[in-house]
Amino acid sequence: MARPLRVDVADGLYNVVSRGNDRQAIFKDDKERLHFLSILAAAQERFGLRIHAYVLMDNHFHLVVCTPEANLSRALQWIKTSYSMWFNRRHRRVGPLFQGRFKSTLVDSSESWLVDLSLYVHLNSVRVRSLGLDKKNKAAEAKGWLMPSPEMVKERLAVLRGYRWSSYLYYAGYRRKIPEWLDVAPVLARLGGLGAGAKYRDLAENRIACGHDEEFTSRLKNRLALGGAEFVEQTRRLFESVDRDLAGHRELREKCSWSDVVAGVERVCGKSWEELQARGEWGRYLAYWGAQRHAGMTLKRISQQCEMKDYGAVNMGIRRLVGRSKKDKSIGKAMGKLDKMFKVQT
Repeated sequence: MARPLRVDVADGLYNVVSRGNDRQAIFKDDKERLHFLSILAAAQERFGLRIHAYVLMDNHFHLVVCTPEANLSRALQWIKTSYSMWFNRRHRRVGPLFQGRFKSTLVDSSESWLVDLSLYVHLNSVRVRSLGLDKKNKAAEAKGWLMPSPEMVKERLAVLRGYRWSSYLYYAGYRRKIPEWLDVAPVLARLGGLGAGAKYRDLAENRIACGHDEEFTSRLKNRLALGGAEFVEQTRRLFESVDRDLAGHRELREKCSWSDVVAGVERVCGKSWEELQARGEWGRYLAYWGAQRHAGMTLKRISQQCEMKDYGAVNMGIRRLVGRSKKDKSIGKAMGKLDKMFKVQT
């Protein structure tokens, strides 16, 4: 497995995730969670981190941190090593506690990205199967096909408001005494300062009441940079300056939407999407291929977008397109045009 890619940036804002090895629990009781928080506090002082948000789940943790001294790797190594040694001694175990290196995403600190990221982190406490948010239901709620019942909304709100192991309670005003090592000011400042806690609480709890929102989650997944097009391009150049082999890395491409891909295919083929779905037209296969390649969509998501029951048909369509492109130059040319349109180096 490839090592997670990252660069340490002065004043860089990061979303950080680290999971237990083989999905095992890294927090088995409240004493262990409290000890981990004490390590975070020590890391804030030792490495000068600005810790903006956190959530501790049973088998993983999320952090939102800023690194004034460009030392994310050193700081996280110290945090994980310190906790692992303590945990292993406590349980008389040996071997790695965490699953390899931590994952990090460099985030644009401007506009609403920081607010959205903190909300994503805090809502992890309710994004669980027991609250009706398994993978299938999350997708259904995101598309508006399913809405949580009033009873389920009430249960999710109770969990969110009562979950002790995230920074949400400090943001929403349920806890007044904010730890010195937790910096909530940058997020709340983007909500206007005065009354920002109530605004933040409304944003978080309305998302629960209105059904799961998958858009931000999908944008964050498997990304090295999250932000506007200019920020993503600057980050790509930064990675390129560190290692030229990373230039044009797929995780640094600014992912587009399904509608963007369809519009591009219509332009390339000179036909409407309705026409391209007719029998014998290969343009719909080009859309499947483009959605997977440029929008980062899975076969299942593409099939759902096209209201198809079997995503195997999507896979077969892509395979047929690639196979035919080797014999039919017009298809290969169309694929090249779509790549050029979305600025992908092949």
